[in-house]
Amino acid sequence: MKYESMIALRYLRSKRKEKFISFTNWAAAVGIAIGVMALIVVIAVMTGFQDEIRDRILGVNPHMLISDVLNGPITNPDAIVEAAKSTPGVAAAFPFTTFQGLAQGPQRVSGVVVKGMNPKDLSFLNHLVKEGSIESLNEKGSILVAKELARELGLRVGDVFTLLVPFGGISPMGATPETIRLRVGGIFQTGMYDIDSMLAVMSLNDVQALLGAGVSGVEVKLNDVYEAPAVRSALARKLGPRYIVRTWIEMNRNLFSALKLEKIAMFVILVLIILVASFNIISSLVMTVMEKKKDIAILKAMGARNRSVMKIFMAEGLTIGAFGALAGSIIGYLMCVIQNWLHIIKLSQEVYTINVLPMKISVTDVLLIASVTIVICLLSTLYPSYKATKIDPVETLRYE
Repeated sequence: MKYESMIALRYLRSKRKEKFISFTNWAAAVGIAIGVMALIVVIAVMTGFQDEIRDRILGVNPHMLISDVLNGPITNPDAIVEAAKSTPGVAAAFPFTTFQGLAQGPQRVSGVVVKGMNPKDLSFLNHLVKEGSIESLNEKGSILVAKELARELGLRVGDVFTLLVPFGGISPMGATPETIRLRVGGIFQTGMYDIDSMLAVMSLNDVQALLGAGVSGVEVKLNDVYEAPAVRSALARKLGPRYIVRTWIEMNRNLFSALKLEKIAMFVILVLIILVASFNIISSLVMTVMEKKKDIAILKAMGARNRSVMKIFMAEGLTIGAFGALAGSIIGYLMCVIQNWLHIIKLSQEVYTINVLPMKISVTDVLLIASVTIVICLLSTLYPSYKATKIDPVETLRYE
């Protein structure tokens, strides 16, 4: 061990008359540890929420959406589906159509968005079905209803209700409303309240027979959702200017931009907390320099250079910061692991879309946070260390 490091470690130990300095050292380390722990936990929660919301959105919504540039029906859906499937990175593609209606159940009336899809294309919805089955859509007049919408209407699997379609009929005066009777074949839950309170799914053939309309668009599922921009560019070139291709990133840009901005804001706030905690290191080292003026003077009289004197106090401050960063990183990481394992913190599903507080943290994030903390602590040692080099050994030893 170099003598600078040995002296720095000795200065960290408490003597009877220096207990206050030792206390400030511990206070600085604890402050750093709390700041690092809070930063790790908050970043883990924000990342967990972002990933959970993304997974729930992509669980029921398309990764990419192909529609006509004039927002009209697609006249050649089979050709569009084949063009999409032949594009590298595309896992599946299928046509759909949507319309809005008014559902009347035994208890009340509620607005509903009905999506028509082929039952064979709904395999991605299997894990979301809580009651009934997707196969029920093969029966004419069957429909899948989202859980919150079913609760609002007072419906269960097998119940029959009335659906008012605004433009379902044709008369000499034009399009007229039409009512149909549908049987609930299944109830599904996406975990997103906005979707669960308004979505229903019917067979595409039933919707087209009801409306006499074509296909609204083509949904595309990808092998890797993060490859969406590249796949979109390739598919847009293949389809030409007649069709619009949008990715899940573009369709949910505002939501994910808000989550990202909130994550950055929380990171900045907590880094400021660590920065404030690092001021304890400055005050602790300044008091140590004042207490050890005689020792510094003797070292300089014995030939110690200013660089060596700086190293002593930089090593002391760096030790405090490293200890705090290590303790905070371990505690914060363990808190995330325990929460994901035991699900200690619960959330109300009436307020949030999930019932457990999600935490997602990587070792890379922990190392990055700890590294930034240590750099901040190292910078905070520069001023006290510089002040130590300005001590005049002759003057100090004369009056000490």
